[in-house]
Amino acid sequence: MHKTTTGGSRLRVRSRTNGDDGANLPKLKEPFTPGGSTRYEAVGGRVQAADGTWVAYALTRPVPRPGHPKAPLLVTVNGLSNDGFQWEGLVPTLKKEHAVLSWDYRGHGCSENPRETCRVSIESLAEDMQLVLDDVDNRGLASVAHVTVVGYSMGCQVALEWCRQHAGGRLEGVALILGTPQYSLRTVMFGSKAAADLVATFLDSFQTPLALAWEVSFAWTFATSYVSHALARALGVINVPWNAFAPFYRHLKRLHGGAYNRMLVTGQRHTAMDVLERLDRREVPTLIVTGGKDFSAGKSVFREMHFAAPRASFVHLPEACHAGMIGEREAVTEALEAFLHEKRESVAFNRRRLYDATGMNVSPPESPVKTAGGRDVVTDPLSPAISPIKE
Repeated sequence: MHKTTTGGSRLRVRSRTNGDDGANLPKLKEPFTPGGSTRYEAVGGRVQAADGTWVAYALTRPVPRPGHPKAPLLVTVNGLSNDGFQWEGLVPTLKKEHAVLSWDYRGHGCSENPRETCRVSIESLAEDMQLVLDDVDNRGLASVAHVTVVGYSMGCQVALEWCRQHAGGRLEGVALILGTPQYSLRTVMFGSKAAADLVATFLDSFQTPLALAWEVSFAWTFATSYVSHALARALGVINVPWNAFAPFYRHLKRLHGGAYNRMLVTGQRHTAMDVLERLDRREVPTLIVTGGKDFSAGKSVFREMHFAAPRASFVHLPEACHAGMIGEREAVTEALEAFLHEKRESVAFNRRRLYDATGMNVSPPESPVKTAGGRDVVTDPLSPAISPIKE
């Protein structure tokens, strides 16, 4: 792969095909080719999680045309306490060559509050994501044979956990934006994992009263959002205007305190750094975007991610806070465009490598590798147990 920086006016991309313009590649049928007059539509749905909770999703896709293949899928994975509003400004870029699937965690957005709060975890949310993909597949809404995953904040952990459980050979790329693959409370506790573990133990020990306390604090933050936002800006936690962040405050009224608390606890106890390392060894196109003013991921996290995935494309935005997808939208968009461009090059490169090695002149299969619904299952190459990277 390659590395990118924000040192110039534009991100630079180095081709994985060593300068070949593609003229000599085997002529394979492309899964999807957007046209200049492509029209898009929004399709909604919901699916039941393992505890019976209804999980809502929305799909933005090119309007199906007879005789044309379905667009490959790009799945966005939200951050904690978000309902996806931060993706809205990026969808025009993401949907150019993909059907864009967004979904809400239990207790967030349009999804139902968890019926069993104790079962909310990073692993169960990754399973919810797979159930959503199964439903999209069963309804024939989009091709799930080629999947790109873009995670934000705690969504980076959920996205990587999904890769561990379900990705298989259909994974085409992973983008991690302003998040960490492990121990989500550690940076907030000044880099001390021991202190963060103590906080997680406290949160886990008093789940019921803390769930109520969180909801009271959410309601207070919404009611005083002007003051809360001004204070956050003064402390340097956020550097975007209130009106751009207003949807976040409105969503706080709906946020389920129990689900929020469980995600804090399990996010601190979860690690997927081993998955990031394995993706790097498999040369899966990977983008990692970090922010110089992001309180959720410090320099130690950057070093760990770089050590685990040295082939990944790293983009550091010095002025980006945790809301960088809004405040640094142009830079994030540019990074994603470069990443998606590299992903296309990677697919072409791998096709040529397959053709050179075997003479096979075929496109990847249009059927999923693995599902969560008990149908045909093939061993996932990311699933074999591997030792997590130690601190």
